[in-house]
Formats: sequence, C-alpha cells, structure tokens
Amino acid sequence: MDRKAATLICLALCLACFLVGQLFPMPGAAGEARGRALVALRGGEGDQGRCSASELSAREAGHASGAALRQRLVAKWAAGGSVAAWDQQVPLDSAPAWNSPTIWDIWAPTYGCQQPVHVGGVGSSKWATALPLESKAVCNPHQMRAMRDCVIYSFGVGWDTTFEISMLRLAPHCKVRVFDPTTTAEKFWQLVEAQTPDGETPPAPPALDFVKVGLAAETSGNYREGQLWNNVESISVMTLEDIMKQQGDEHLSILKVDIEGSEWTALPQACDAGSMAKVDQLLLEVHMGGCEAGYRQHNRGKLAGLFEKLEAVGMRGISNIPNLVPVSKGSYPGCAEYTFVNKNGPFVTHSCGAGAPVA
Repeated sequence: MDRKAATLICLALCLACFLVGQLFPMPGAAGEARGRALVALRGGEGDQGRCSASELSAREAGHASGAALRQRLVAKWAAGGSVAAWDQQVPLDSAPAWNSPTIWDIWAPTYGCQQPVHVGGVGSSKWATALPLESKAVCNPHQMRAMRDCVIYSFGVGWDTTFEISMLRLAPHCKVRVFDPTTTAEKFWQLVEAQTPDGETPPAPPALDFVKVGLAAETSGNYREGQLWNNVESISVMTLEDIMKQQGDEHLSILKVDIEGSEWTALPQACDAGSMAKVDQLLLEVHMGGCEAGYRQHNRGKLAGLFEKLEAVGMRGISNIPNLVPVSKGSYPGCAEYTFVNKNGPFVTHSCGAGAPVA
C-alpha cells in the first residue's frame, strides 16, 4: 500500500470516529462536559453573554466619569458649591428650581443598558378610569426568561398592577410579591382581574401574591412616616432584610419601590444592612419637593445622600424619567422614576456580546 492510500484510509477512519461520536455521545464526565459545551453554543446555558473584565472595567470608568461630572455641576450651579445652601436658597417647590439644569440633569444616569424596555402601563378594555397607569424602565428583561431563581418584590401598587402582570407575561416562572399596607388583598385581586389584557387569564398564586405590609427603615406595627393613602393613619411595615427572611428569599432579581416618601429612610437602611447588595435591579420612584405638598422636605440633599448610599453598594443609574402627571395638575416635576442596576449582578455581568439570557 502506497503512502497516499494509507493517508486517505486514516482520514476516513478519523471522519468515521467523529461521526460516531456525534451520533452516540460518550458517557461519563467527558461526555457531560462536551454536552454542556454544545448546549452553551446553542444558547441554552453557560457563559454566553458574560462580560470580560476589561468590558466591566470600561463601564466602571464611564460611571466614574459621570459621577465626577455630577460633582462639577454641583460646584458650578450650587451656591458656594453646597447642596445644602442650594436647597435653602432655591427650594424645589419654587419655579427657579426648574430652570436648567434641573436635579434630573445633575443626578443623571451614569451607566448604560443593552436593552432597556418599558414594562407595564397597558391595561385592558375593562379598565376605564382617569387614574393613570405607569410603566417602569427595566434593563435587559429578556434575561429573566432563563433565570432559574427569579424573584421580584414590588412595594406600593396603589391602583396599578400592570407592571406585575407584564413581568409574569414576560417570565411566567418568576416569583412576584406585591407589598402594600394601604389597600386590601380583595381590592388588589380586583385590580389584577380588571387590568389583565383581554383574552388572558389573570395571574394568581403562587406566581403572584399580595402581602399587606410596607417597606421602611424599621419593623413596626404603627408606622406614620411618608404620605399615606386611602385615609390610613398608620401602617405595618418591615425592613427589607426582615421581609426577605420572612419570604425565604436570599436575593432579588428586581426590587420595585414606590412608597410615597418613605424611600428616603428605607433604602439607606437597606444599604447599611447589606440587603440592597442582594438586589440585581432597583426600580425607584423618588418623591421630592415640588411634586406634591407632602414632599416639600425632600430636597437635593436627600437625593445626593441616597445616590451616595446606592452607589457605594454597587448600584448604577441607567435611567431617570420625570413624572409629568403632577405638572398636568399645576405642580412641578419633583417626582421621577429611576432605574439602577447592580454592577455585580447578571443584568450587567452577562450583558455583553450577544447578550444571551443568564443560565
């Protein structure tokens, strides 16, 4: 047999072995490793979308640049470079406070997001009311479809359950818990039924559930801080740490907070206690002077302090949207919706390249 024929025979045998391996995968650890690699290539699991250290470092450099710009703007526009003096001289419930630059220009997002999506805000034909429905800006919600442990806490629902309904339409396997001490379970489930899109079955336990308790800086049965709705004089509240223990949750995929002024004490406490570091994404409405009469005491200084606390535990702002509903009623745009992502969480660390869902 000449050398050419021998070479062809060897190539044919190698090809045959390869085909057999494809059709009949090898058992054991080697076969499992190979199977995981193939699944990862198909986008089922693995590290697809994971950001490199250099990519994450570049994002942090961008954040640092944005934070430095914030300080320069304060130094330029605040009296003597002091936020406290600025609040005293130009309070937020006065017209000059809303000349450019506003607080939303200065305490602006410093991070990017591959795919921000507005979630919620759309009800059904059964929902005929003048009360507005609001959407929330969520970073990379497509990732949640493949998260094995998906937990969403929503504090403050009022008359709008469209965000929670929409999140379960997006990722039906998620655990969604709604907390509101100013309404009742009966009214909540009535809202869910009325606001579920036409032709769909309203979500129900265990995927969606309601707890009549609020979020605060303390655990108490007689809490009176913030602007309470529905003629309620006092409410039952818990810290985020205590609620997570009660619910049996070690981390949160999304934390939505709309608690009418109590955020100024509840969230710093959650940062200090270590609870906020366990949150992957924060959707927060801040209530400040100029928005409604009850928020006059909430000023630039409080926003600056809250940013400092959140950023210290890894939170990075990707969106801020002023709430213009008060403006339509003759007030100033002193309320705004912020979205923060945790720089150490999957909405950031697994959002590069193709941005595949997290395994």
